[in-house]
Amino acid sequence: MYYHTQENEVLDYICHQHYGFTSGAVEKVLEENLGLAEYGSFLPAGLKIKLPKLEKISQKSIVRILD
Repeated sequence: MYYHTQENEVLDYICHQHYGFTSGAVEKVLEENLGLAEYGSFLPAGLKIKLPKLEKISQKSIVRILD
């Protein structure tokens, strides 16, 4: 799926709106869109961003060392 940005959108917000979470999603989107990080926090209008298919990471799969 592709997403076209609006002026001054933030990638965290786009990921939260599309996936329902940001942890891990932002990193995967940046991996799929080389050079996207160079725009900084606020994205210009009209960028075409590839949003890969992702599944939310289960809290049970996270190992906590200091618990």
